[in-house]
Amino acid sequence: MLCNILIIGGGFAGFWAAVAARRVAGSRAQVALVSPRPLLEIRPRLYEAHPETLAVDFRPHLEKLEIDFVRGAAEALDPAAKAVTLAAGDQIAYDRLVVATGSRMRRPPVPGAEAAFSVDTQAEAIAFDRRLKDIAQATEEPTIAVIGAGFTGLELALELRDRLLAHGAHRAAVRLRIVLIDRAETIGPELGPGPRPAIERALAQDGIELRLGAVVQALQADRVSFADGTVLAADAVVLATGMVAAPFAAQIPGARDALGRTIVDASLRAPGAPDVFVAGDAAAADTGDGHWTLQSCQHAGQLGRVAGENAARDLLGEPTVPYSQLRYLTCLDLGRAGALVTQGWERRIDKMGEEGKALKRMINTKVIYPPADGSIEALLASSSIDLAARTRQMDAPKAPEPVQGGAA
Repeated sequence: MLCNILIIGGGFAGFWAAVAARRVAGSRAQVALVSPRPLLEIRPRLYEAHPETLAVDFRPHLEKLEIDFVRGAAEALDPAAKAVTLAAGDQIAYDRLVVATGSRMRRPPVPGAEAAFSVDTQAEAIAFDRRLKDIAQATEEPTIAVIGAGFTGLELALELRDRLLAHGAHRAAVRLRIVLIDRAETIGPELGPGPRPAIERALAQDGIELRLGAVVQALQADRVSFADGTVLAADAVVLATGMVAAPFAAQIPGARDALGRTIVDASLRAPGAPDVFVAGDAAAADTGDGHWTLQSCQHAGQLGRVAGENAARDLLGEPTVPYSQLRYLTCLDLGRAGALVTQGWERRIDKMGEEGKALKRMINTKVIYPPADGSIEALLASSSIDLAARTRQMDAPKAPEPVQGGAA
């Protein structure tokens, strides 16, 4: 099978890369998207209740734009042969490739970590929600341990009482003991000191216990064991321990950062593979002002749009455009305390409380979704790089500075 432009990955970056490639190439190129499922998971919302509703079937959008969908998991990349092999054994040739294979949660290297819950994928979030339902029916004084006091851990911890309420467990929601655990000495260290007082107030108001500077030694389904010899009994243990690039990105020739992301040039091209562009959580790119992209949907959408546009431009012999994303917004859900919105890399507080919550709700329920009317015109317009640069989207914690690494 020959595909002029092949996109691997059906997340925010992959979906918008496919749409942008079609917008630029028009009828001059075939565009195909490979993903294990035809669903855009609304990953920034997986800390919320009803995770089974948090995915969008993107096939109708692709069909309108005559973008082929190939169901499968990409397993191997051969840049020299310009081919991708799927887990089922099928091979797809390409002229230009966009790798948008996303990220996965980095589970801590301790015994029992693989058995702990998480909200990293929709399937994992649904499994955790089933456990919450069981807890709601089994006990009136539950304990839930959340490991990781970064962006996701904070949002999840502050949502848990309402998650139990969604299962009708009013008494359990009131009596729920939530313990937020991190080896760092402060909550949300990557968010900086500016927003911290507001976050700490929200945690205190919700009665969340903090165990900071704590080293987890082992995990079981019903307990957390610490290096100091203490043990925390829990009805559920859920991890929110940060992300790394999904393994496929390790096959792209070139340097990688500490998160396993491919370090790309200004056009999002992999320097070691000139026919390969990288987007989303698989890419480490300069945002245009000396900062590195984050593993977040805010950056993933724009990275996908630029990578898809440049893959098409390069294929057609047109000059590529530089990636930039100068507007930077952090919007952290604080549960019943509203939300906290900051502007800029220094995270100047812009909105709080209900005002912040209204913006967070708009971002989570409208901005990060494909256009509501689903028309061809709206889809193509939403893939515009200039439009995307003005769009306010949710953000996640800052990534470490890239370091040099060899090809895997």
